Amino acid sequence: MCDVVTKVGAARPDGHAGRSDTRAVAECGNGARPSVAFLRGFSRKHAKPAAFTLIELLVVVAVIALLMVILVPGLGRAREQARGTVCMSNLRQIGVGIYNYWTVHDGRLPYVESPMTNGIGSPPAGGASVPGFGNPAWSDADTNPFDRTRWPTSLPNVLMPQHMGSAAGVFVCPSAVNGWPRSGPRAYTYREAAANQPNGRRDPLNRYNIEHFGFLDGRMLRQFRMALTGDPIRDAMEESFARAVAVRDMILREGDSIRGPHRGGVFVLDRALEVRFRDATETQADLAPNGFGQGAAF
Repeated sequence: MCDVVTKVGAARPDGHAGRSDTRAVAECGNGARPSVAFLRGFSRKHAKPAAFTLIELLVVVAVIALLMVILVPGLGRAREQARGTVCMSNLRQIGVGIYNYWTVHDGRLPYVESPMTNGIGSPPAGGASVPGFGNPAWSDADTNPFDRTRWPTSLPNVLMPQHMGSAAGVFVCPSAVNGWPRSGPRAYTYREAAANQPNGRRDPLNRYNIEHFGFLDGRMLRQFRMALTGDPIRDAMEESFARAVAVRDMILREGDSIRGPHRGGVFVLDRALEVRFRDATETQADLAPNGFGQGAAF
C-alpha cells in the first residue's frame, strides 16, 4: 500500500525549516516500490504548473494586435455592407407598395403630400406657413409622417397597410445620417417625390419641380420606364427627368458639402421603381448647392 507523505528537510541556521525544504514523497509499506501507475498519478498531481515566460506573453499580445489590425477594418466594411443591404431591401419594399397602389388604381400613381419638405414660415400652420422637416421652426410633432390627422396622404399613410403591410421599420435606413424625429431613435429617414416638394406647397405650374421632385402627384402613368420618342429635344428632357427619384436616403448638408449615409453616397428608388446606388461624387453633383445657391437641405 503506497501513500503520499510530506517531509520537511533540514532546518536552516535560524532553526526554522525553509519552505523550499518541504517536499512530497511517495512511500510504500514493507519497503515495496511504488507502482508505475501510482508514480504517474503522483507526478501529475504534484507537478508544478507550467507558466508563460515574458517573451511568450509579448509574442501572444503582438499576434492578437496584428489580427485586430487585419480583421477590424474588414468587420467594419462587412457591417456597412449589411446595413446597405437592409436599406436596399427597404426601398424595394416601398417600390413594391407604390407598384401595388398603381396596379389597384388602374395605372394611377399615389398622391402624396409629405412633411419631409423644406417647409415655409413658422408655427402656427396656415396661410403662408407650411410645416416641413427641413425647417427647425417646426417641431417633430408637426412633421410626424405617421400622423394620419395632420398628414393623411403622407407616403406611409397612403401605402400602409393595404399596399405594403404594417412594418413601419422599412422607412428607416440603419446607416441614416438624418431623419425624423430630430431627437431620439429615428423612425423615418427617406425623402420622397411628394406633390408638395420641395417647399411644402404644391405648384402645378412649375413643371421642373414637379418632374424632378414632386411626381407622386396622383397622375395616370402608362408605364414606369422612360419611353424615348426619337425627338432629340423631347428625349433629352425625358432623360433629364429620369434622373429624378421616387424615394431616396436623406442626406446631411454641411455648408456646400453633401454627405450620404453610405460612404457619402445614397441609395435611391428611381422613377422606374428600381433601387440604385449613387456614390458620393454623384450625390454631391445631384444635391449640392448650385450656382444659384439651390440644393437639397436634407
